[in-house]
Amino acid sequence: MLLRQLDYFIKVVDNKSFTKAADAAFISQSAVSQQIRALEQELGVKLLRRHNRSFSLTSAGNYLYRHGPGLLAAADELQQATINVGKEEVSELALGYPQNYDGVELSAVVSAFSQLYPQLQLTVRAQSHADLLQNLANETLDLALVGERGDVPTDFQVQPVLAARRFVEVAQTSPLAQLPTVSLAHLSQLPCIVIATEQRAVEEARYYREQIGVLSEFRFVNSLTEAQILVAANQGYLLVDQVGTWRPTAPQIARVALQGSETVALTQRYVLAWRPALTTSMMTEFGQLLTAKLRKP
Repeated sequence: MLLRQLDYFIKVVDNKSFTKAADAAFISQSAVSQQIRALEQELGVKLLRRHNRSFSLTSAGNYLYRHGPGLLAAADELQQATINVGKEEVSELALGYPQNYDGVELSAVVSAFSQLYPQLQLTVRAQSHADLLQNLANETLDLALVGERGDVPTDFQVQPVLAARRFVEVAQTSPLAQLPTVSLAHLSQLPCIVIATEQRAVEEARYYREQIGVLSEFRFVNSLTEAQILVAANQGYLLVDQVGTWRPTAPQIARVALQGSETVALTQRYVLAWRPALTTSMMTEFGQLLTAKLRKP
């Protein structure tokens, strides 16, 4: 069965006329009639009962009419997606994610996506919140997983991902490791370890102080590995969000749920953000895969 024949058949039924269907398809009435008869011969069933100047649907014709439009729509979608992929054969996707992300889903999706699109040049970068937004704006990044701090530009496309539970990483030897939950007041005598470059230290400290409510002094480091080494040595604590499934911590580190209050949020909302002008089918598919993976219980 040719899709063109199916299209002609649906046009005939929609217009209740071979003549009008021919006009809609920009071909002759005889050509429409020939294609409908060819379709019936190929299927081996009658689709139309022809009367003098009208027709009615057989049960087979009614079934095909009800399900045919969905097939045509799916074919159009497949065609467009194939064209889009073809246009993007030599393509790149630059993905950014928070420096304190310690989940397993991102690497799994990146691996699966690389196998699905081997021609895709995929780069992945861990960056500070401010750098993620800045690099999206200057198009150094195509797509980024970011915490929702109320500062994502309104002209960005935003797709909610999940609300992540907030935890604290402390040394296993600390008395705080034995508590079911820990408050920021409990932590006030320990430095709060923040992953931030020297250029971003001031704005990150402002966020931690004003929006999270951290009472401690700050200690800035350049990477998650460096931060966790200091935590294991009981040199401070690290605020982390459970974005998906965590990697196991080192034996020297304990994760304790942060205790909420009127001023301290228990969760951090995360979104995928990108510039609308940079939207591609591959990028959209990657975002959908990552979101589905992170939301999976």
